[in-house]
Amino acid sequence: MELRASTAARSLGLKLILVGALAFLLWIPAMLVYALVWDRSTRADTVKNEIYELQGGRQTISGPIILVPAVIDTGKTDDDGAPVTRLTAVAFTPQKLRIEAAVETSLRRRSIYDATVYDADIKMTGRFGAFKPPTIAEGKMQLMWDQATLAIKFASPSGLKGVRDALRLSMNGQNVTAPFEPHINVLHSVGGRSGDYNFYAAGVSTPLGGIDPQSDFSFDLTLPLSGGGALWFAPVGEETDVVITSDWPDPSFQGAYLPDERTVRETGFDAEWRIPYLARNLPRSFIADGNLNLLDTSKSFGVEFITATSPYKSVNRALKYALMFLGLVFLTFFLFEATMGARAHPAQYILLGLTQVIFYLLVLAFSEHIGFERAFIGTAGVTVLLSGYYAATVFRSALRGLIALTAFGGAYGLIYLLMKSEDYALLIGSVTAFLAIALTMFVTRHLDWYGPRVSQNGQQAT
Repeated sequence: MELRASTAARSLGLKLILVGALAFLLWIPAMLVYALVWDRSTRADTVKNEIYELQGGRQTISGPIILVPAVIDTGKTDDDGAPVTRLTAVAFTPQKLRIEAAVETSLRRRSIYDATVYDADIKMTGRFGAFKPPTIAEGKMQLMWDQATLAIKFASPSGLKGVRDALRLSMNGQNVTAPFEPHINVLHSVGGRSGDYNFYAAGVSTPLGGIDPQSDFSFDLTLPLSGGGALWFAPVGEETDVVITSDWPDPSFQGAYLPDERTVRETGFDAEWRIPYLARNLPRSFIADGNLNLLDTSKSFGVEFITATSPYKSVNRALKYALMFLGLVFLTFFLFEATMGARAHPAQYILLGLTQVIFYLLVLAFSEHIGFERAFIGTAGVTVLLSGYYAATVFRSALRGLIALTAFGGAYGLIYLLMKSEDYALLIGSVTAFLAIALTMFVTRHLDWYGPRVSQNGQQAT
């Protein structure tokens, strides 16, 4: 009667199961590196946002618009028989609006982190047409045209820090001498009718000194503005054209609309948007109470000044395939055992696996200082040499060490390919995993997975 070998450690089948279990166990510290990447990335984003805020923040510009105070007679009376009125403001959008922004970027650095900031010279030209107030459901509305205000809304009060110089405004070719104020606040002098009306929004505004609602006028406005990270605009014109020219080579066009035309070069980019009235989802005039936020939240668009190569994104992408990578490294060692009669202790598998885990940590640490490309090449080269030398020592063969060195080099080349080919990473990883399993099945097709058999008298059976 034949018996299987009494020593389970010599069973290649059990050894393969053990190696697979070790790969899963070492995947846990790899995921801890993933958590560290997230922490460092969050820290980098926090520092960038702090730099952005000092420069004016991520700017979203909505305007210009005209705000006109209004008194609405509700048609009701109070207990004393006096008419009940309500104070409000009406916003009018331009018929035509063209925005040209020349953006010059630069990098600001704090500690090991840097952020993209910019200085933009923004020119707004266009025309306001005949002013038709919105239809209201209650009573009658009287507009105070003599207190009309021209306003440009910012997304947040911190955006005012980005205004580098005084704004210049001309109407019908004539300069407007009234200075701009660092807020949008209308009806502050019309209190007392039914309680003071306090309408406030972040932005800049200037009184127009009265306008004729039956006529139109052209305007020319310059806005020197700084910011960080992004520059967005809201399509407030019935016909809105926006042209952005910049020296930044890696733009990311975001928001409700993509540019109709764009040219991206190594020295910068040009982009142009054309938004018709029906696409902007905004009426020609509307009650401003609580509605000005719709200008910059619903249909705004623009450009993000991103960094094309982020070490955190690249390392994260590689960590997604950490389990497969550990499996490939362990599988290489196992195939040496299975086909060449060599032996490796589980502790040696663990040391080899920890080397691969530390590799991710080293790439993350060095890439924050010298860039991802150089960090990966340098760290991968050292790790491959160490792993190849260790394989030659474990298996007591320079040839096997050279074969392992070649296999590990190919594995690290695969990692690099996965990180550089974001769109095809899943396809490449899946095909590689399938080929690795297929190669293992082919190489081990004649192996006796149960190990050597012995007879009852202790001799090996034939």
